[in-house]
Amino acid sequence: MKLLIVESPTKAKTMERYLEGFRVMATMGHIKDLPKSKLGVDVDNGFKPHYVLLKNKRKVVKEIKTTAKDADEVYIATDPDREGEAIAYHIKEEINRDAKRVLFYEITKEGIHQGMANPGEIDLKKVYSQQARRILDRLVGYKVSPILWKIIKRGLSAGRVQSVVLRLICEREEEIEKFIPEDYYIITGIFNGRGKFKAKLTKIDGKKFRITQEDELNKILEEIREQNFTVSTYTKSRKRQKPPPPLITSTLQREASSKFGFSTKKTMVIAQQLYEGVDTPAGRKGIITYMRTDTPRLSERAIDEFRRFIKDEFGDGFLPDKPNLFSSKKQAQGAHEAIRPTDINLPPEALGQFLTRDQMKLYTLIWNRAIASQMRDAEWEEVKIGIEGGRFLFEASYRELLFPGFLKLLGIPKDGEEIPEYREGETVSLVSLEHEKKTTQPPPRYTEGTMVKKMEEEGIGRPSTYAPTISLLIERGYVRKEGKFLVPEELGRTVNSILVKHFPELFNVKFTSHMEEDLDLIESGEKTWVEVLEEFYRPFIEKVNAISKKSGEIKEELVEVTDIKCEVCGRPMVVKWGRYGKFLACSGWPECKNTKPLPEDEEKIDKRCPKCGAELVVRHGRYGKFIACSRYPECDYTEPYTTGIKCPECDGELIERRSKKGKIYYVCSNKDCNIVYWNKPVPVKCEKCGNPFMLEKKSRGKIYYQCPRCGHRQKE
Repeated sequence: MKLLIVESPTKAKTMERYLEGFRVMATMGHIKDLPKSKLGVDVDNGFKPHYVLLKNKRKVVKEIKTTAKDADEVYIATDPDREGEAIAYHIKEEINRDAKRVLFYEITKEGIHQGMANPGEIDLKKVYSQQARRILDRLVGYKVSPILWKIIKRGLSAGRVQSVVLRLICEREEEIEKFIPEDYYIITGIFNGRGKFKAKLTKIDGKKFRITQEDELNKILEEIREQNFTVSTYTKSRKRQKPPPPLITSTLQREASSKFGFSTKKTMVIAQQLYEGVDTPAGRKGIITYMRTDTPRLSERAIDEFRRFIKDEFGDGFLPDKPNLFSSKKQAQGAHEAIRPTDINLPPEALGQFLTRDQMKLYTLIWNRAIASQMRDAEWEEVKIGIEGGRFLFEASYRELLFPGFLKLLGIPKDGEEIPEYREGETVSLVSLEHEKKTTQPPPRYTEGTMVKKMEEEGIGRPSTYAPTISLLIERGYVRKEGKFLVPEELGRTVNSILVKHFPELFNVKFTSHMEEDLDLIESGEKTWVEVLEEFYRPFIEKVNAISKKSGEIKEELVEVTDIKCEVCGRPMVVKWGRYGKFLACSGWPECKNTKPLPEDEEKIDKRCPKCGAELVVRHGRYGKFIACSRYPECDYTEPYTTGIKCPECDGELIERRSKKGKIYYVCSNKDCNIVYWNKPVPVKCEKCGNPFMLEKKSRGKIYYQCPRCGHRQKE
């Protein structure tokens, strides 16, 4: 019996089809990590890490160890990247016997047999690179986060990459807030000679211009109407448009975000499913190559297959003389391929009954980009015309598609209006003038897709960290999503201002990018992991110690004194941060422990307290919204906050609750009723079955309603 150890049960299930005489077992991800309760790094002894076996992995590791003892041969086939190499290393430590390392870039019969035919050893340089990353992240998190606890509140976190991405999001928000919009006008002329066409005013007196005042606009329009116009330039040129490269991790996440509204996390979950194996007409197999990659390289076998497919499907005319090659970035891990389909005989239309809707979207995207990358260039004829009259120059351009090339597969974009053929010096008449008032726009907020692009451009993180970093900021409550945009929460902005002000050298793009380069140098063997950590740690810990001593002063700077008097002792109340956001606390703490919500956080309702007659208000507590007396703490009356919607199962009403992780959900006020909704119930009648309420849901930034009884969907 031979043993093959992988990470995922799904991958194990797929591989068992192709390997006879093998037992395939899955670790379910990492089996070891640094301990949660302490630093776990001996900074005085060469940064030696103290890894511990994860509690939830003890059973599976025990089973693997028992099986490994009886196996004739052991192979470890965790993912082909740093994380996978570290897992392989920890597995080998636990089973304590010889084991061969195999790499699978695609989970197909050919890919598995190729990997098994070329077993090797665990790459210690990759292991050390991952170990250095883990230790760096632990040092930053465990040393800086407690400072945030002292200054703001417990439970906050700082991260080497996470905090830099937060900084970028906050800085963009500041740019938007500081932006001063300005009105301006665009002037378009409609001309006629051999045929009508539109052209925009681009220059006055040979210079670019901007018209911002209406009286200035009217003068210019009047002057333009008095001019005689001639064609100053008319050119035709052939342009070639090269196909885009096949997808890599970052471009997959960006395209899925812009085209389908997928979060980066969702994209990677679906891609993992397609990589590890799905049912197909040819049986269960992985239908894309490994999805964590930063190189657009394709294997020779894949290129040959794609070229044959293009020739058969589209004809010789769509096949370039030589394969299209795409260059990688300097730090790209060349052993990987781009993300591509593994089987040319499985086009998207062959998998309609096997893939979910979202899997089909992503697979089609990957398929089209991979095939299109090996097709011929598109060819265009570009026409440009310049019209002069006095001191005014109008210009227009138009592209006509001569040969679609790769656009035959990816889709042909719409272009502008056609321009008739003219000769230079020909007279044209101005038929009419149009003007449009526009307003300058601030830079757009980041979406998950554009943030991934920024991270890639700046060298922040690597393919495996893009999605987890953004997801973590949202989970921490530092950032929220408004539609598709990333918006910093007040807590995130407060954390960012402290980190940027007191750790400017650590939480900046340049330093984070430099650390990523050092991790690459460890993997290539040009630096040792201890050397990189020593260079980082000495100045870092000095700064941490200095700021930690000043944490009390920094906290005082953040205290916001209000003109609200404490009802208990009469002293002014101050704004503080708590587990669920800002609140008012007596400045006489700890002698006076009076606290209350901020006035803007209290929602007044048309109802009186049955205990004392004062107004009742809606407040936010540990378990969600509740109704309380506005005279608290003098009156401690409370009652559940109901949505006003009757429970469909009993006589109770649906009330809002908050989970331990901060997620809002809705349950029945009757404790014996088990009804639970994770979407907000709204008093909208279902058009199909007449149910008195529906659940509010979001898709790609748009709200729709879904009936909990019949599943019918309808627009907001």
